[in-house]
Amino acid sequence: YNNQWMVVDYNKFSPGLTPKTGLLVILEQLPGLVVAEDKTDLLTTQMYWPSYNVPYFKEIFNTSGCPENVAKYGDWFTYDKTPRAQIFRRDQSKVTDLNSMIKLMRYNDYKHDKYSKCNCTPPYSAENAISARSDLNPSSGTYPFAALGQRCHGGTDMKLTNYVMHKDLSFVAISGPTQDQQPVFQWSTSPYLDVLHLGHPDKFDFGPVQVNWKND
Repeated sequence: YNNQWMVVDYNKFSPGLTPKTGLLVILEQLPGLVVAEDKTDLLTTQMYWPSYNVPYFKEIFNTSGCPENVAKYGDWFTYDKTPRAQIFRRDQSKVTDLNSMIKLMRYNDYKHDKYSKCNCTPPYSAENAISARSDLNPSSGTYPFAALGQRCHGGTDMKLTNYVMHKDLSFVAISGPTQDQQPVFQWSTSPYLDVLHLGHPDKFDFGPVQVNWKND
């Protein structure tokens, strides 16, 4: 299982100035293998860094068995053509403030977005979105591989910070699966009522909260 760590050094950032090095370091690891590089140049060139559960570094990608999955199942397992990559590439320029960033990170319009389509029945998957909601896929659907079907899987929250908030160790968070374009997640009406969820509310109908670790 690959993990990607994105280390941002705000000491290297000043509004209006282009950092040379050190602002963004990417590290990916597998058991027995770690690859890390300064990617400040790429960040300043394309103006965003996307991350979506596909290895960026070729060595990690190949060691993870991704080429075999690409050969068997196609673009969904690639770094640049997987649905989340294409949605980020299309929509990242729409981010102009905190609210539009939250909107992007909670985005899931799988029935209408062309990048959510698949060779499936129905012809789309709620997995193919920035904030996945695989609980919404029908149990009777047919899919080329299990990740696109109904399963107890998806985005469970959203967290973000920015240059101003980081000074106070502050961030904005939303608990629960996305409800921006989709229904509120509710245990009692979900396919997973029998999944152990002690202490959870039945309905995850929450808005954003701002957390300040410096004062709290």
